[in-house]
Amino acid sequence: MHNLKQSVIKEADYLEIAYKRYLAFKETPAYEEAYKLKILSELNDYLHINSITPESVGHLARKLQKENPTSGSFVHWSNTDDLAKFAEANPDVVSELWNQLYDSSISIEDRISQFRAKGKAFNPTISLGAPLFGYLLAAYDYTRYPLYKEEVYKDLKKTYGIDTKFGTVSKNYSEYIAFAEEVLVHLQRTYLDLTMLDVQDFFFCSTQYDKIIVESAVEYLYGMAQELNAFREDPSMLLEFIKNMGHDSLEELKKVYRNSEKVNKIKLLVIENILDGKDLTVEDLEQIKTEVKVQYDTNILHSWTNFTILFQLFYHHNKKKVREELRKLHETIIQFEELKGFVFTKGKTMNDFSWNQNFGGSGTWLAVYEENYNSHRSAPQLFIRVDEKGILYGLMYGSDHAYHGKNDIDHMKEVSQFNFEQFRQKMVEVSSSMQNIPGNETRISKEEWIELLEDKEIFKEKDKVYLFTLFELGGEAFDDELTKALGVHSTTLYTQMLALAKRIQHKIGLPVTPESSNETSCLNLLFDREDYQGGWKLNEELKETIAIQYEEKTVPTESVEVYSTEDFLQEVFMEEREHINLTSLLQYKKNIILQGPPGVGKTFVSKRLAYSLMGEKDDTKVEMVQFHQTYAYEDFVMGYRPGDNGFQLENGIFYEFCKRAEENPEKDYYFIIDEINRGNLSKIFGELFMLIERDKREEYVTMSYSKEKFTVPGNVYMIGTMNTADRSLAQLEVAFRRRFSFFTLEPSFNYKWQRFMRAKGLSDEMIDRVLVTVNRINGEIRNDFQLGRGYEIGHSFFTTPLHGIEERAWFETIMQFEIKPLLEEYFFDRPEVVDELLEGI
Repeated sequence: MHNLKQSVIKEADYLEIAYKRYLAFKETPAYEEAYKLKILSELNDYLHINSITPESVGHLARKLQKENPTSGSFVHWSNTDDLAKFAEANPDVVSELWNQLYDSSISIEDRISQFRAKGKAFNPTISLGAPLFGYLLAAYDYTRYPLYKEEVYKDLKKTYGIDTKFGTVSKNYSEYIAFAEEVLVHLQRTYLDLTMLDVQDFFFCSTQYDKIIVESAVEYLYGMAQELNAFREDPSMLLEFIKNMGHDSLEELKKVYRNSEKVNKIKLLVIENILDGKDLTVEDLEQIKTEVKVQYDTNILHSWTNFTILFQLFYHHNKKKVREELRKLHETIIQFEELKGFVFTKGKTMNDFSWNQNFGGSGTWLAVYEENYNSHRSAPQLFIRVDEKGILYGLMYGSDHAYHGKNDIDHMKEVSQFNFEQFRQKMVEVSSSMQNIPGNETRISKEEWIELLEDKEIFKEKDKVYLFTLFELGGEAFDDELTKALGVHSTTLYTQMLALAKRIQHKIGLPVTPESSNETSCLNLLFDREDYQGGWKLNEELKETIAIQYEEKTVPTESVEVYSTEDFLQEVFMEEREHINLTSLLQYKKNIILQGPPGVGKTFVSKRLAYSLMGEKDDTKVEMVQFHQTYAYEDFVMGYRPGDNGFQLENGIFYEFCKRAEENPEKDYYFIIDEINRGNLSKIFGELFMLIERDKREEYVTMSYSKEKFTVPGNVYMIGTMNTADRSLAQLEVAFRRRFSFFTLEPSFNYKWQRFMRAKGLSDEMIDRVLVTVNRINGEIRNDFQLGRGYEIGHSFFTTPLHGIEERAWFETIMQFEIKPLLEEYFFDRPEVVDELLEGI
């Protein structure tokens, strides 16, 4: 549960802000949660007086069912009803399970798991969810056990950056109570008399009541704006903050910026100096800037200040939290009851403190506008900005709107002047000035969803993987969370889901009007979607349908196999010094080509090289393609492909790979191109030809098709393989050669190969026969005026397992059907040489 404790520590400022707002809220008439203490106090007394026995267990279950309030209930009525039926049918079993539920010597997860297992054995359809166990436990001791609601915990996970996935009922409650305990310990330092019920009530109110949500978010953002403004005015304060961030945080940043160039290299050197124990000053920073600047021909520090250089080091661990608070503000506004007649965009437009070209600043803002506008620039919008000068909110017209500048904005200069009631009233008042275009949203019933999900022409396997992964994340997730879980780029996710939505649209016969053909409206068939710095949320009907199909089972996490340098040297017939040279070349140049004759294991080595550098066999970070004469830019980068509705722009494999790497800068990614010299390299790489060069990484070019900015990240390494014996290929262009280092692999019939073949069952006599044969053939090839070392026979020809074949037959098969055809190709104009070489072998 280390992650939970770190979440509390990391968000301590927000936690204290929200708790003070909660305490103030409790004093208002809007607070309606006092019933919890009354009911649970009485149940605590009752359960401590009355023993849980086979004779009383049915009555106790019915009492808890009766005491469960109909309004603001602790648990859904079906759970308590199922518990009562289970207790009445199996009083001995349930009384034992119920007593065990209060046995603190057993882990809470095991207590709940055992209870549920017996319940499912009694009736597979029984409803025994986490809220029921929260109620049973709090009814026994509300000072130790919190009530549970999934929607509350879902919001808490986002608010406090808890990155664990939802799992079984027992896991969810166990994790939830562990987090609640950490919060209780933290708050008890100031509020000594707190109990778990206070924490649970705080959790509920701070996630379900708009007043606390909005006021806490605004105060948190205002505090960060003040801090960032102070850092901008005095960068030495920002440097001091970074120095005190803690070893783990700095190590994480070091991974993000390792192998970086230009300004990011300055950031890396700052981190490394601090980790080395240096008491870095602004003067030291200036020295680092000078040392890095002279390494480049252009002025890399143009527009950069000490604040903007250091900003991302501070903001890296705060960005997700800031975006979450902006999301909550945005979502609260669009859900105001008085604004239900509007069809607002979901999640557009929210800009955190890094919005200004990632340089960073002390202001953050969001705009809520109607769906029928292309962007906020052309729309009247409900606007809020938080910076060091205060909070502005009200009606604003976009820069492209005819009424631009005719805004209706209130300005609170101090956060103490801000309150939710005035904020809401202002937003409702100014909304009357906005164009109101009611939407014609189409909702699909659960029955229709069941039919659609079973239609293989509508729902492809990949569609189900995407949606079920989102369901596993609780039915909603930020864009980066979902794409990371799927291992795809956000563009791929968006394209896949849009294609699915259009198939559904066509299937249900939805008329194609300007509104319904709009991508956002189309996607709304599936999602309540936030598509900018936001996320994806399954429509309730679809979520409920998936829940029916989704089997609740714990899927073991696939472990990634560790792969060390020693593993590489065991598998590859190469000496340690060669591996050191190879890895050093790749790390320095970022691009390398393994060249050599047939059978030296170029493809095999390339993948093992990537594994050894990663330290694990993680194929999600390794991609392999093979070039050929018809391979094109459209396959590699992007191009138009036939789709359901004509041609559509699709991303190529290298584009997707780079985007994945860009989203995980702390990890290295390896792109392997087999037979790299078989492709037309200039045409395949296009405008990326420049970007693959080591010192051009992190620079941007405009893409030919999409016109978007694109870069090849510094954490992408390219490994090509090239067969030196393929006489049909033209030489690589000089410009392309300059971007790669070349490492020659030679036949390795060494002691490693001999040991390997002995382990495969080859006799010493046959090993000697192979060595004599290969030395004879390769000697002739090396000395031939038309051939040379690049045409030698590699060891891979003779590493195939015998598979029960007699070794002499194994050898003769290889010679007859693999080596002889190759020699006939080499000596196509001199067949007598082949006959002479093979004579007597």
